[in-house]
Amino acid sequence: MYGQKAYSPRVFVKECKKYIGTPYKFGGNDQRGIDCSGVICNAFSTFDIKIPRVSHQQAETFRTLKKLEKARKGDLVYFKTSGSRINHTGVIVKKKGKRKILFLHASTSGGVRIDDLASDYWKNKFVKVTRPIEYHRSK
Repeated sequence: MYGQKAYSPRVFVKECKKYIGTPYKFGGNDQRGIDCSGVICNAFSTFDIKIPRVSHQQAETFRTLKKLEKARKGDLVYFKTSGSRINHTGVIVKKKGKRKILFLHASTSGGVRIDDLASDYWKNKFVKVTRPIEYHRSK
């Protein structure tokens, strides 16, 4: 995770958004097909940051936020969609107040898209949110 270029949550989200509309492909890593952890991994690589390629390992890489309300654009969200461990990830792309959180992810049914974390499906699968990299805004 070292050797990083100047990380910015705004630029990170912009890199992730380049994949919107890309079809889902398990283990995929490019515009022809990609999975959720691939989107996150590729976006970090633009900053020369190497992170694990699978969701449950990515979930252990960064600092966990104690409250979802503290989340902001660029933070990562993790889910258990099946099984006993984290197997899905996404990035917060927009937050409206404390309750409306939109996140980008690679869906098996719809490819890379943006969904609402408060939807019945996603709120019941949500596990945690992490802050990828602490940064300081210039004054």
